[in-house]
Amino acid sequence: MLTFALPTGRSLDDCIEILEGAGLPVNKLKNAGRNLVIEDGSFRYLLSKPSDVPAMVHYGAADLAIAGSDVINESGISLIEFFDTGRGRCVMAIAGPQSIAEKFNDNVCGLMGLKVATKYVNVAEKTFASWGVQIKILKLNGSVELAPALGLSDCIFDIVQTGGTLRANGLIVIKETEPVSLRLVAGAGAVQLRWHSMFGVVNSIENYVKGTVGK
Repeated sequence: MLTFALPTGRSLDDCIEILEGAGLPVNKLKNAGRNLVIEDGSFRYLLSKPSDVPAMVHYGAADLAIAGSDVINESGISLIEFFDTGRGRCVMAIAGPQSIAEKFNDNVCGLMGLKVATKYVNVAEKTFASWGVQIKILKLNGSVELAPALGLSDCIFDIVQTGGTLRANGLIVIKETEPVSLRLVAGAGAVQLRWHSMFGVVNSIENYVKGTVGK
């Protein structure tokens, strides 16, 4: 039995579409209800909080996973990435009020000590450090858009899709830092021990994804 770790939430529909397109059984997955472990044919699906998916494959609970590049990078876990599925596309970005946006047009020295609200602590620190800027991090797991309005931070560092939530809270995208999308990944141990079982599935998913590019 091959085990997949999949993220719950808005990404799950994209994952189901990919797996179904590749010919994997997903009827029980579509009707999972509150079940977090679903077995269908020769496959087991583990539904996990998105940020926990990289750990699921790294520690061997799952053979394969579909995970956002944002949570993979934030986890710091080294995984084998097979390919970008092209689903769940958005961007990692710095956002804030117009007054803060003007600081980014000047010398980076003006950004030193900037207060940044984010749940992506590791990625934010690395991003600003690459510019030679030290920041103060406020870790929030939700509603980061409120932080500037409440005076908790100068700006936020988060993923952005439509930007609607930002606009509703008086924020604008100041700088896009990297693209984000769902990736097919595995742990090194699973690839070494189970590649003969995984190869056909990985190949089927890749062929399906390639066949839908641009559609």
